[in-house]
Parts: sequence; structure tokens; C-alpha cells
Amino acid sequence: MTNDALRPEDLARGMVGRLSPELRARLAPLCSETRVVEGRRLFSTAQERLDESVLLLDGLMGRYVRDKQGRQQMVAIQVPLDFVDLHSFPLGSLDHEVEALTTARLAVFPHETLRAALRDDYELMEALWRLTLIDGAIHRHWTFRLGRLRALAGIANFLAEMDCRMRIAGVGEEGGYALPLTQPDLSDACGMSPVHVNRILRELREAEICTLAGGHVQIMNRDKLYRTGDFRQDFLYDIL
Repeated sequence: MTNDALRPEDLARGMVGRLSPELRARLAPLCSETRVVEGRRLFSTAQERLDESVLLLDGLMGRYVRDKQGRQQMVAIQVPLDFVDLHSFPLGSLDHEVEALTTARLAVFPHETLRAALRDDYELMEALWRLTLIDGAIHRHWTFRLGRLRALAGIANFLAEMDCRMRIAGVGEEGGYALPLTQPDLSDACGMSPVHVNRILRELREAEICTLAGGHVQIMNRDKLYRTGDFRQDFLYDIL
């Protein structure tokens, strides 16, 4: 962990980039430290008491729910400049696990510091509330994809969502983006078997829509990817 100061300009992209410069300037000093978590490390467990929330600065993190047999289901992926667990600020804990999918750099916001600052800053409190509401909208989008979209449309929708969110976070490019997920990760996120996922990725490649290889998504036809995945960006509201 380090005591490097978080600067307002560090918050000028991604989900928190939707905050005004004035709000970002008031949020940045509430960070107590930055912390690095190695990839594939469990960060927090379900029902664990939490006294801080973290903002993901670099890397990817995943959220998981486990059944009684210990089998996990990925329910969300956080990209840079997402708050990972802001829900724990009012709730005190989460109902799911959080794991670093890659090496992750985090900005730490102690709950007591947030509570003291927000007591007299309704504007910042409302802004953080909006971020959690958009996070909820992303969860509903995942529910729609897993419940309604199948096969080609499901994989295309997931890759389109990641493309959109990575570009908002400032880590995506016109030609594609880094997606260092394993085959089991992709299978878990899309609710399909690894064999099925491989077949769909081959279809996307042969249709010259996109490829996923070596942890990188190359997009040849973004419009066709979005149409194939029935992907609409409205669930992100005015972040666009």
C-alpha cells in the first residue's frame, strides 16, 4: 500500500468521470491510500464486515455468488474507474465475493471519512448514489443477457458491453481492447460451456466481426458486433 495522493485529474474518466470537476476535487482527498492486489486473489467475502470502499484505478475485478456446494457464478465485472463495493458503505457488507481478475490498483475510501464528508455535502452524496444506481443498471443488463440472449447474441452482447465500458474508462481503442480473461471466466460471465464459447468465438471471427486471442479483443466491425448482440448503451444513462 502507498500514500500516493489521488488527484482530481485521476478521476476524469470512466464512471467517476461523470462527476463535475468540482465534485471530483472534493472526492479525491477522501482517499486514504492506494493499494495493489495481485491477480486471482480474493479481495472480500460475502457477509464480511467492511469499513472501506475501493475505486478501481487499473485492472479488472469480478463479483461472484456461490451456491451451497461452493460453485461460483460471476455476476459482474468492474473496469477501471468503477467503484467496486460502494454498496458496502451504507450496508456494512456485501452479499457476494469480490476477486481481482488481474493485478488491480485501488484507491481506498474509509467509510468514516466518507460519512463525515457526506454529512455536509448532499451534492457529492447524491452523485455517489447515482453511481451505485448505474451499477445496478449494469446488473440488470447482465440479467437480461443471461436470461434472454443465447449463443452468438450472448457472447456478442458481452463483448460489446466490455468495448463500450472500456472506451468510457479510457482503456479501449477504436480497434479493440485488452480483455485478459480465461476461457472459464468468459464461460461463467455468459452462462455457456467452454466448448460453446469457443464455437461462438469462431463464428464471430469467421464473420469478420471480432476476434479474441491472447487476451485482446480486435473489433473489425463494431456496428455489426452491437447489432448481433442486441446491444444498446442506454442502461449507462448520461455517462455516454
